[in-house]
Amino acid sequence: MPDSASLSITCAGLTKIHDNGVAAVDALDLRFEAGRTTALIGPSGCGKSTLLRLVAGLDRPTTGTVGIAGLPPVQQARRGVISMAFQDPSLLPWLTLRKNVALARKLARQPADPRLVDELIALVGLEGFQETRPAALSGGMRQRAAIARALATRPQVLLLDEPFGAVDELTRRQLARDLPPLWQPLGTTTLLVTHSVDEAVLLADRIVVLSPRPARVVADLPVPLPHPRLPQLTETPAFRRIAARALQALAQGVGDNPALAAQ
Repeated sequence: MPDSASLSITCAGLTKIHDNGVAAVDALDLRFEAGRTTALIGPSGCGKSTLLRLVAGLDRPTTGTVGIAGLPPVQQARRGVISMAFQDPSLLPWLTLRKNVALARKLARQPADPRLVDELIALVGLEGFQETRPAALSGGMRQRAAIARALATRPQVLLLDEPFGAVDELTRRQLARDLPPLWQPLGTTTLLVTHSVDEAVLLADRIVVLSPRPARVVADLPVPLPHPRLPQLTETPAFRRIAARALQALAQGVGDNPALAAQ
């Protein structure tokens, strides 16, 4: 792993047009500060996940560039500094839960760390299921396993695509409380895609609101709330003000799109 504690991400003139001609991302110029958590919110299908894939190096931009500490994402991925949790957990069905989580370290060419693996499994609420295979786990349990796997490498860049989308509300709140302390002290640069405005305010230092496809920046909102952020923070006036601004920006983005505004 690189010696630097954290890595910034720069998107310059970034566009993405899929092979079917659909424009997903349009001329984005964004810089994500090293060691900070940024939430990406916007309407369904607006290009949030595409942007995450471009940052991960899993897709190539049509025009423009993505740089992670000045290097292309693919090059940083080879160095083992990027980790991503997808909407689809994609666990290997023939491996136990423990082995699925531990595999992340092997693929990143990091030494085995059974203690860390078991700690992460316990933290996401799956203690006792270490030897269980994915087919015997519920969808929410598999999603929690995917989060543990993403954290197993202690990544410097963490990309989370709706990481809590398949879990119940109580577990969602617990994970939102318990997981950030794992990456925040490490200086991890984190991008979080979510449809939940409250989740964005609770977890992020900054919220980028995107327009309907193709994704453009509608608003760029700081979240100046102290850490740690416990679930009860959601009831405070400061929290509600930031959430209201994000919701207003979302509505503005849809309103600026005549096709969606007419629906």
